[in-house]
Amino acid sequence: MHHHAGAPGVTAPQTIIQRLILHDFRNYRHVDLEPSPAVNVLLGRNAQGKTNLLESVLFLGLGKSPRTGRDGELVRWGCRVASAAALVKKRDSTGKLQIVVSVDAPKRITWNDGPLRPRDALGLLTTVSFFPDDLYLVKGGPAQRRRLLDVLLSQADAKYARHLIRYHRILRHRNVQLKALQGRSRGGELLEVWNQQLLEEAVPVMVARARAVHRLAEAAGRVHGAMTEGRERLQLVYKPFFAGDEEQEPDAAWQDPGAVAALFRAALERLERDELRRGVSLAGPQRDDVRFIIDGADARTYASQGQQRTAVLAVKLAELDFLQAETGEHPVLLLDDVLSELDPVRRGFLLETVADHVQTFITTANPEPLSERLMKAARVFRVHQGTVTPA
Repeated sequence: MHHHAGAPGVTAPQTIIQRLILHDFRNYRHVDLEPSPAVNVLLGRNAQGKTNLLESVLFLGLGKSPRTGRDGELVRWGCRVASAAALVKKRDSTGKLQIVVSVDAPKRITWNDGPLRPRDALGLLTTVSFFPDDLYLVKGGPAQRRRLLDVLLSQADAKYARHLIRYHRILRHRNVQLKALQGRSRGGELLEVWNQQLLEEAVPVMVARARAVHRLAEAAGRVHGAMTEGRERLQLVYKPFFAGDEEQEPDAAWQDPGAVAALFRAALERLERDELRRGVSLAGPQRDDVRFIIDGADARTYASQGQQRTAVLAVKLAELDFLQAETGEHPVLLLDDVLSELDPVRRGFLLETVADHVQTFITTANPEPLSERLMKAARVFRVHQGTVTPA
């Protein structure tokens, strides 16, 4: 058990970043931080590099940045190589996780200086992040909601990440095959080979998503009820690609591999002619979605901005819960400039929830949204033009 000041009876151990060291990462020449195991506030005007610090933590945790598809963009302008490293304390071990990115070579990931494949590094530093873009989670496109599930599940379960990577590889091959067969009325054996492989990887992905949404829905519903003082009810409904569009309760069968395989197989047969006509895959988890439903109505259409924000916050807190339950440790929480977007009640709820047992990094341009009590308890760093100094 890791107790630290002001944390009465912490239940689960935490993942804690004890040091964060950056070299030529984004706008930072060199950073060496010793964060608090509790709350850290990164204070600075806009465009000084606050978000880049949080990005470095996400990059270490996920092996890729959510802000760019090209690792080379992380290298400071005019340099060839960047590195991010964290001394990570976990329940049973402490280790140094490092990623070195070169402009002209593949990235290298190490744990205590031993090389790791990207997917084997997942789960060493678990994170939940809340960025301003996440406020569009309810109204935005399905890709953003799928990404939330993929990031969450990849950190919780190495098998999920492997299935997902293989699935996307097979999907690309299948699309090439469909292109070649475009205009025919039947795919025949050539397509069947890819269909079989597609099913093998897709079913575990879809079952894991269905189960995760079920559990997130329970936790988010509780949090949402508490935040709205029971006035509103939030539901999350997983919508696999083969589900109808009508509003419906989630189907328990979608958590069953046999049932999902049968539904997937039926959808492949139903969609084959369309796929051959268009030369692209129309079946599969790349077309799944998650519905947010508030008081029985689809939040995409009917929720106010305030309601959307409450729903997203509830889901973020549910993600913390999910990772803690799956891994046995609290993840690190990264809050990028979102406190100013939440009203005092929601803000207070968020900070109270995480205060005692989650290492948290908060970026903000002004300390106003943060209570005096929080500022006293927090370790505060000033960020100015690529330098970070304890305040």
